[in-house]
Amino acid sequence: MKLTTGFLLLCSAFTFANPANSQNAKVSLNKQQAHLSEVLEAIESQTDYLFISNRNIDLKQNVSVNVSDVSVREVLETILKNTGLTFKLEGVNIVLSKRDEDASAQAAQQDRKITGTVVDQTGYPVIGANVVVKGTTNGTVTDLDGKFSLEVPAGAVLSITYIGYVEQEMKVGNESVLAVVLKEDSQALDEVVVVGYGTQKKVNVIGSIAMVGAEKLENRATSSVVSALTGQMPGVTITQPGGRPGDNTGTIRVRGVGSFGATPDALVLIDGIPGNMTDINPNDIESVSVLKDASTAAIYGARAANGVVLVTTKLGKEQKVAISYNGYVGFNRATELPQYVDSWDYARLLNQAEGITRFTDADIQAMRDGSQPDRWANEKFVDDIFSGNGIQTGHDISVTGGNDRSQYFTSFGYLSQDGIVPGNNYSRYTARVNLTSNLTDNLKMTVRMRGDHATTKEPGTAGAIDGDGMLLLIQQGLRFPGYRPSMLSDGTWGPGVKNFGTPKAWLASESFSEKPVKRFNATVSLDYEPIKGLKLTATGAYNFTNAQEKDYKATLPVNIDGTINTLGPSKLKEKNTNTEYKSFQATANYVKTFNELHNLDVLVGYSWEDERERDLEAGRQNFPNNNYPYLTVGSPDVQTNTGGGKDWVIQSVFGRAQYNYAERYLAEVTMRYDGSSRFPSDSRYAFFPSGAIGWRISEENFMKENEKLSFISNLKLKASVGILGNNNIGNYAYHSVYVLGNEYNYPLGGVIQQGAQLVNYTDPKLKWETTRTVDAGFESILWNGLLSANISYFHRYTYDILFKPNASASSIFGLNMSEVNTGEALNHGWEFEVGHRNTIGEFSYGVNANFSVINNEVKSLGVGNVDQPNGMVGNGSDLFIGYPMQMYYGYLTDGVFTDQADIDAWFAHTDQSAFGRNQANTKPGDIRYKDISGPDGVPDGKVDATYDRVYLGSRIPKYTFGVSLNAAYKGFDLNIFLQGVAGVKGMLNNYSAWAFFSEGNVQKWQMEEAFDPENPNRYAKYPRLENIGTAGGHNTQTSDYWVRNASYLRIKNIQLGYTLPKKLLQNSVISSLRIYAAAENPFTFHSYPDGWDPEINSAKDDAYSGGQFYPVLRNFTFGVNLKF
Repeated sequence: MKLTTGFLLLCSAFTFANPANSQNAKVSLNKQQAHLSEVLEAIESQTDYLFISNRNIDLKQNVSVNVSDVSVREVLETILKNTGLTFKLEGVNIVLSKRDEDASAQAAQQDRKITGTVVDQTGYPVIGANVVVKGTTNGTVTDLDGKFSLEVPAGAVLSITYIGYVEQEMKVGNESVLAVVLKEDSQALDEVVVVGYGTQKKVNVIGSIAMVGAEKLENRATSSVVSALTGQMPGVTITQPGGRPGDNTGTIRVRGVGSFGATPDALVLIDGIPGNMTDINPNDIESVSVLKDASTAAIYGARAANGVVLVTTKLGKEQKVAISYNGYVGFNRATELPQYVDSWDYARLLNQAEGITRFTDADIQAMRDGSQPDRWANEKFVDDIFSGNGIQTGHDISVTGGNDRSQYFTSFGYLSQDGIVPGNNYSRYTARVNLTSNLTDNLKMTVRMRGDHATTKEPGTAGAIDGDGMLLLIQQGLRFPGYRPSMLSDGTWGPGVKNFGTPKAWLASESFSEKPVKRFNATVSLDYEPIKGLKLTATGAYNFTNAQEKDYKATLPVNIDGTINTLGPSKLKEKNTNTEYKSFQATANYVKTFNELHNLDVLVGYSWEDERERDLEAGRQNFPNNNYPYLTVGSPDVQTNTGGGKDWVIQSVFGRAQYNYAERYLAEVTMRYDGSSRFPSDSRYAFFPSGAIGWRISEENFMKENEKLSFISNLKLKASVGILGNNNIGNYAYHSVYVLGNEYNYPLGGVIQQGAQLVNYTDPKLKWETTRTVDAGFESILWNGLLSANISYFHRYTYDILFKPNASASSIFGLNMSEVNTGEALNHGWEFEVGHRNTIGEFSYGVNANFSVINNEVKSLGVGNVDQPNGMVGNGSDLFIGYPMQMYYGYLTDGVFTDQADIDAWFAHTDQSAFGRNQANTKPGDIRYKDISGPDGVPDGKVDATYDRVYLGSRIPKYTFGVSLNAAYKGFDLNIFLQGVAGVKGMLNNYSAWAFFSEGNVQKWQMEEAFDPENPNRYAKYPRLENIGTAGGHNTQTSDYWVRNASYLRIKNIQLGYTLPKKLLQNSVISSLRIYAAAENPFTFHSYPDGWDPEINSAKDDAYSGGQFYPVLRNFTFGVNLKF
């Protein structure tokens, strides 16, 4: 109770602030012999004032005024001086009257003091209620006893408001003491959320659901729904692999990572149909619900083990035609980019690292002064590769409306995003038509149709360098030092450091990749209600996707020692993939209330889904020139062609029964029986049940009748348990693999026949991965929505995880082992969510925060268990029983050696020669590895992989959090969203960590932080500089020296908007106009080295190690929202 009282006192302290005063407004006017009405309109257009007068006031009198930056009061005193009129300021209203009005009328306009008390329906005082004279800023708030006092003019109308209550208006008569009773607004309690195959009142939901509404998505100037959802929901971890245009899928993990065999991503359904977040325009979304526990997700059975994301698009409304437009332009830049040393520093450092003179002093000086431009240079390839303009524009228009028989929602969108790599662009056109029609009084049809056309264009590598062209460009730009010039003085391309050009030359080449994708989706639903309470629904869906890919790698002419060498050959690959998805669903839903207390909701259904994919690929080489990248132009002597396909079918029956007594005692049972073509016939079908109970304590009489507890609008306890499945495996995982080849030919009947060999043995009993979940928690709404708080505990145990054992049967049978259902894993933790919103006069604000704790642990590997000599049990690399998945397994370190005496003292008791260095060749600045254990479980004076590697952390975040802040005042609105993760590690290696790796470049932080023998530091952030050709050496072992804290706090979005006053638009077709400025990812706080964003490493396994990544983007946007 002390906490509650303190909170109320704090709120009251904020609400007792003086109301805003607009009487200091100033205007500039120049009117000569103009009607008085014209001058008054000009004052209204420059201020928030409104003039009030009756018919007896002559506004056609001519007046003159020429003023600049003068108060409204001074202007009125001047222009009304000879008109026989006077004025009175009342808030934002200015009342005009005649000077000769009688004294009694003047007296009637005088303010007087009134007092009053505001209580709720139970008679309990409402603290902090807003009491305002309607149409003015004159107001106050109630104190801790619900009392207020206010100076008001006679005949004034008071507006009394408070969060969670219906606004009350009261006209002031002759009374001086008022009693106001506010009625509860049930809006917070009537909120509806989307669940599987339907909707449900949020207060009656006893499962665990996180929901984000349209208001948090539609005004975000982003091309990615995934980005807009990041951090918004507790227990939902969303990471993105970078900002590559067109690749905004990211990963959605619900309550941890549930599998190390099958894909652990959540199932995404768009209007009930499997889809991808990149397929949808964010402005078309009505809501996003995430089903997190078994009671909510079991209705999707075999595909729900990792959670279900339900995306619902907007439908039309019964209203007059409404047109909305959202347009914006933005500018993208990388949040982090590594910075590299100048070429002369590189040369000096390499000489130092190798102890030899690769570069003479004259060479280094020529790099500095540019005196030998055809031999030495100071190229900055990172700057070249990331020099794209990054401009992003978006235009979305929607039209909605309808009558009592038919409603419609249509939208059209265009997005263009130029990458920060030149030649990189993503464009997307989208169109949607959603129609609802009441064909008869009990038959309704809903049609949803969507089409989009997206094209991704990217630059590529040249000179027969195969792979993902743009990522290879980025990799080589990070790798290559810039001491060789890209272009020589005669205009030819230089050889670079490897005689196959430079990233700058590749970027300017005719190489390209183009990927157009066309999609069409249609869903038709019929709802028939034969009797009251019974609804029969039949839904058919069809989805067609055509994806094309054209990848051309051009030849590159390179000047090597005066001779032009054409690097190649040129290559062209074209691929065409068609995917068809068809589904049919039928449900029967019966809803009935008995005796006004017993509420029953029963759903049964059938579902069938079928997807077929076919692809065809062809390629040729040796094109005569780079101007005609068409297959027919290439040489037929070097050509390839291939094709394939894959199909899957899933068939299901499902049901759900919900019961509640007076919305007080709640119970729910759900089941689904699935059959999937991805499993053998003996294990093709599985049953997935769940159950849940809930108790709304707030509905008990002892709560309702207790005045001291009247602030509790909703308090609910809930618990659920259930079984879910995961079929995210290959379509043919249970089929054995045979390889054809001449070496397997057999003579049969005297004739050589084509032979084949079985190379992969599969488990004929392959089955679903299964997750058993337990969930418990409580939800609360206080003061009708002023404050809300939710807490949940979850326990997800997954068994029969697909796992490929280390052991191989090849020594016996010549076969590779396939995956088997032997693994087990546990995810358990807590979720917290709290929200607060309030309105104080014209100022409103809201705060929402969520925080999750997720513990991940491998429980068993079955036949993959390997007893390690150090006592750990696992697969020897990244999976160990009792530890999280995606872990780092390596050595502990104790800084670096500072001098030879330090080396001698260390080797006197510790041998760490397993890494290729002994006491003789170890140098100051090399890493010191700790001796942790030995054969007897105690340190044995030797550091080696057998006993001294330990758990160093995991890429799975233990803590995730998000905080959103919003405020609005007089047309201005401000939204700030923060997001972050903690308890997560990332590893720096290869290109991201080691100077000179693979003859690569040196980052500035490596030069600045490297061990300096002249100023030795035991805990230098980088060891001594050496030429690291490959991994595996002494200083490149997996250890806590390179496994770094990847926690971060990101200001995800800041948006400031202003909505013009309606009076400025009253004579136009525009009903609302809002302008805004926004920043996406403007600031990130972390402890990673400069230039490396920690989110990428947690989104993709050590993405930085190979150097093939696209940076996370920072975006600054300016936009406008229009409604007509």
